[in-house]
Amino acid sequence: DIVFETLRDEILSGKLPPASALNTLSLAKRLGVSRTPIREALNRLVATGLVENIAHRGSFVRKLSVDQVVEIYYIRAALAGACARLATRRITDAQKKKLTALCEKMEHDTSGVDLKAMLRHNFEFHDIIFKAAHAPSIEHLALQYYHQSEQFRALSLELPGRFEEACREHRGILRAILAGDVEGAERASREHQLNTARRIARSLGYQGEI
Repeated sequence: DIVFETLRDEILSGKLPPASALNTLSLAKRLGVSRTPIREALNRLVATGLVENIAHRGSFVRKLSVDQVVEIYYIRAALAGACARLATRRITDAQKKKLTALCEKMEHDTSGVDLKAMLRHNFEFHDIIFKAAHAPSIEHLALQYYHQSEQFRALSLELPGRFEEACREHRGILRAILAGDVEGAERASREHQLNTARRIARSLGYQGEI
């Protein structure tokens, strides 16, 4: 965890700029650890989208475009809002129970849960709302852009405090859906996506409005 956090912070601060080679041996010597935690940290950084593995060359710091992040999340905000609005009118009791159970699970797992579990539970929560909308074309687009944002979403959940924020935002979406508040559900879903974009953009040094 310490190696991962150190390398993540060096990448986000620019100490390790885009395209920097990440050699396990040199990193191990610099950080005073064996190569095993370096490899594990690099695998985790690949999962968050900050590092990429290039065949026959090794691991390198990946260049992230703030404009790309913002564009994808603006699209996701519009689609998620539409799905939540429709789902509020059409969701079944069984789907409401699943959403409630997922909210509780994520809230109880805020410490010590691994990234893959976070991402899986997050996907399950949103996927229920996509399906509850009963709008196949919108659902297809929502899933398409959900997967396009995967690298950024993984990064956002690694940022300090973001997972807890996301849990509160999920709870707000759920409250609106359970109350039958279509406007509130749409608004909360849109803000959830835009908040993710804001946190990622700030971590990359962007100071503009989103």
